[in-house]
Amino acid sequence: MPVQGFNVKTLVTGATGPELAGEFQEMEFSIKNGTEEYLELGERIAAILDGEIKIEGKLKRGMINLGIVKSCFGTSELKRGGYIPPSPRMTVTANINAPHLGLVGKYRLLNVVIPELTVSMAKGKDVVKNDFSFKAEGLEEV
Repeated sequence: MPVQGFNVKTLVTGATGPELAGEFQEMEFSIKNGTEEYLELGERIAAILDGEIKIEGKLKRGMINLGIVKSCFGTSELKRGGYIPPSPRMTVTANINAPHLGLVGKYRLLNVVIPELTVSMAKGKDVVKNDFSFKAEGLEEV
């Protein structure tokens, strides 16, 4: 039996407390090891060398506030000639609480930067969606 969304809660915190307030519908992350192949003289099977590790992911939810540009980029005005501060750093914590499956713990993504924000709007009954793509400088399994 897989862990379902009811067993997972995701929280985003910044330097001054909770950021991007509200519960997230989905959180995904990937870890990529940029390996390189090295072929030694006389070998036909390459050695695989470890490379740069990248941690990236996405947060998804419905829109709850209008301050998302400032939360993601440190300012609510992005325009030529204006001051754009360094990107705020955040921590994304996913709590997994499914003791009936033997799964209790956390994934904590550290020094998260949101380099891409997608806001989707449509008429009708659909929920206005926010997708937060992120990059992280660290990961802890707790």
